[in-house]
Amino acid sequence: MKRLLLSALAATILLGQPAFAPAQPVPATTTQRLPLKQLSGRSVLPLRTTEGRSIITFGSRADELVTRAVLRIRYTYSPALIPGQSHIKVSLNDETVGTIPITKEDAGRSQVREIEIDPRFFADFNRLQLQFIGHYTQEGCEDPLHSSLWADVSGSSELEIATTPLPLKNDLAMLPEPFFDKRDLRRLTLPFIFAATPSQPALNAAGITASWFGQLAGWRGARFPAHLDQPPKGHAVVFATNTERPAFLDKHAPVEAPTLEVMTNPADGYSKLLLVLGRDGKDLRDAAQAMALGSAALSGSSARVLHVKAEAARQPYDAPNWVRVDRPMKFGELVNTPQDLQVSGHQPELIRVNLRIPPDLFTWRSRGVPVDLKYQYSPPIRASESRLTVSINDELLQAFNLQTSGQGGESARVRLPLLDDILFGDSREIHLPAFKLGARNQMQFSFAFTYFKEGNCRDTAVENVRAIVSPDSTVNFSGFPHYAELPNLNYFATTGYPFTKYADLSQTVVVLPDQPSVRDIETMLTLLGRMGESTGYPAIRFKLSGSGDEAAFKNADLLLIGTTPQQKLLQRWQDRLPASISDSVQHVSQPTRSSSPLYDWFGFKTAPDPTVSTQEKIASSGPLAALMGFESPVSEGRSVIAVTATAAEQLPMVLDALDDPGQIRNMAGSVVLVHPAKVESHLVGKTYAVGELPIWTAIWFPLSEHPVLLAILAILSILIFAFALWRTLKAVAAKRVKAEDE
Repeated sequence: MKRLLLSALAATILLGQPAFAPAQPVPATTTQRLPLKQLSGRSVLPLRTTEGRSIITFGSRADELVTRAVLRIRYTYSPALIPGQSHIKVSLNDETVGTIPITKEDAGRSQVREIEIDPRFFADFNRLQLQFIGHYTQEGCEDPLHSSLWADVSGSSELEIATTPLPLKNDLAMLPEPFFDKRDLRRLTLPFIFAATPSQPALNAAGITASWFGQLAGWRGARFPAHLDQPPKGHAVVFATNTERPAFLDKHAPVEAPTLEVMTNPADGYSKLLLVLGRDGKDLRDAAQAMALGSAALSGSSARVLHVKAEAARQPYDAPNWVRVDRPMKFGELVNTPQDLQVSGHQPELIRVNLRIPPDLFTWRSRGVPVDLKYQYSPPIRASESRLTVSINDELLQAFNLQTSGQGGESARVRLPLLDDILFGDSREIHLPAFKLGARNQMQFSFAFTYFKEGNCRDTAVENVRAIVSPDSTVNFSGFPHYAELPNLNYFATTGYPFTKYADLSQTVVVLPDQPSVRDIETMLTLLGRMGESTGYPAIRFKLSGSGDEAAFKNADLLLIGTTPQQKLLQRWQDRLPASISDSVQHVSQPTRSSSPLYDWFGFKTAPDPTVSTQEKIASSGPLAALMGFESPVSEGRSVIAVTATAAEQLPMVLDALDDPGQIRNMAGSVVLVHPAKVESHLVGKTYAVGELPIWTAIWFPLSEHPVLLAILAILSILIFAFALWRTLKAVAAKRVKAEDE
């Protein structure tokens, strides 16, 4: 991907010489506690069989040195285990760091044990392994898959790591480190620093940069606190021109071109500042765009961007992180490496394939999304009890028996080079039900192999089976039209739609208050970072505007940020808002009829009616923020998403809610009221449609929501057809009688 971006960006960069930061006092050691649930994504780590194991991967930041580490492990084990012969072995990067003994007295009870880990065993990427060695009998032979062989490690177990910062060079070749380190699994928090009164061009360049860092952070999430004039401690990004710069850069030499530079942060003397510099706002944008699309070409403590050739505008729905909608897409394109599609063992881990699809993909009355599934596996001994189970979003879709012949149904045997007699192949065509699909989906493939034990003392191989879902398997989202009924704030919460329809946000205008606060700026930067994560591409073409520039609002989707009355458009368009929040007074409209689960099942008399029936005026002193969606008053079919609150300090409540998957699931409709611990959604006010449908679908889809009318039309059609048939038969009979008379 980076190679493609570099080829698209024709930038000539004048490189400076690397320089080491001057020696500074080393700050005190910091300690972080990493729960195993956060590292593994599982609340319990089960250890089964005689040699069950669980592997947890994590990274160590390049700018930190581990000085002390303790694994605080909480676990429970089977009462049937034999003490002295059973234990849990703990290793880090294949180095044994300790063992946990099994005792009769503590069997079946929750235990806590601490294991000191030698800091020298830590590497850039670390592999913590918990290996269970269990025995349950001394008589005869053991069944390695016996139900008595178990131990559970709690996800609340934690790895406590003490670190001290390392001195770093001022070198742009390290980008995006140390500002973003892919080894760090925590949410990225990266401050952005501006002059005392930041200009729109500076904020525009910051938005491009935030979307790039959000793209890099991915599933970790990202927040970008804004600071004016002075830097906080820690790594940060600074935006400055020759005439508009923070106070601590007053003595910095003026630049003669768009410039990127790394310097030591004067706030603490060891962290780094990334300076995005220019003579004016255009230079800042060029420097930010060069960094977002061509950072691999940078090196040295500073670099001047001498020329930037803009990339062609992106096409609709071509975001790198979204599935292709113009052709079938191979599974190999949806995972990081082919190894992600391979597993081993009788009960291996799930194979997971993520699908991020445009939320306006219209799949009404379709058979589903076709999947051409190909897979290979070691031939099972008991075919009737070995199977592949396919799920979508943790819901069962279909299960297939694995055949000892390597054949399933009418499929032919497939031989793989080099693995000809070890793995057998099979293929299936399945369909993903449209009603089970959202904007973000995950297909799960679970292989399960049974084993066969001949007699009491015959050896049984436990980990001698392998399976793979072929990277050539395909999922086909092509052929579906794009159509959606809006507003639906769940689309915005999950994928940033409608702004992310174009990955570069070329048809997006962000509107800030005329004098934005640091909270307004933080909200804008964080939302743009979320959109970069959604699309996998930086927002290099979004526009930033004030409330008075209505010419910029035409033929664009608008993102309004700010409180009333600072955000003047919220006052100007108040009659279109589903809710109004100003200081301690809130106006909330209520729909005539909310949606009902019965409507989802039967579609009869319970369709939601968003027409405003009542409006409540509430005086409240508690914190409240809101997301609102409505059709643009400037351009028909265009959307407005407003992010507001009773006070600017409460805008981050929206960002917190968007970081919580549980609260995102409850976001829908045209207004989402965000409270400190919950969200409340309503569909109220005018709705509108975007996209186009084929002519027959455009006729039948609206009728599907009116079953009584549809039944009446069906009866009329039958009567008309019967009448026409009767007239035709009558005419034929009359003609025949006339012919006979003649």
